[in-house]
Amino acid sequence: MLKSLFFSVLFSFLTITLFAQDNLIKNGQFVDGTNNWNVLLLDKNEPIKAHIEHSNVYKEYGLADNFVGTNFVELDQKSAIQQVIPTKKGEVYILFFAYAPRPNAGTKQLIVTAGQKAVYTTTLNNSDDKGVFTYKKVSFVATSDYTKIGFHAVSILSDADDKGILLTDILCNRSSVVDVNEIYLDKKF
Repeated sequence: MLKSLFFSVLFSFLTITLFAQDNLIKNGQFVDGTNNWNVLLLDKNEPIKAHIEHSNVYKEYGLADNFVGTNFVELDQKSAIQQVIPTKKGEVYILFFAYAPRPNAGTKQLIVTAGQKAVYTTTLNNSDDKGVFTYKKVSFVATSDYTKIGFHAVSILSDADDKGILLTDILCNRSSVVDVNEIYLDKKF
């Protein structure tokens, strides 16, 4: 019991210190709204479709109740977010993020880019199930000293263009940083 508690504390400490100090993404949990993010809109006269959830009205977004108070941004086919981060040409970087579909939002495609290249694409089929965040880890090689990280949503055969994909917990660091998940998986208790 004491060994498990010690490892849990150590695991939390490593996660916080390793990822927080090396995270190249600013405001990846959207605690400060969309500050540090470039929000792109198809029609600048329409209200912004990237909104942040700071309260417990998670049910409006169709999220399971364990996401109460989670900050996130919602992207639909008319909006996208981008952030330019410092990188070193030729170095490998790891990008972590979490995404969730909104129920009855139609079929959507999430496209994640690093520089001019798509590094992750997935299609989220229409469903009436509660939204649950899926965590993803992708790697990319920087092609310059600055890399634009982008998140875009595309509607495919959808009648719910006002509903999109929810994003949170975005971080990026050099791949030389120890992956705490791999440390955890190697341990036996």
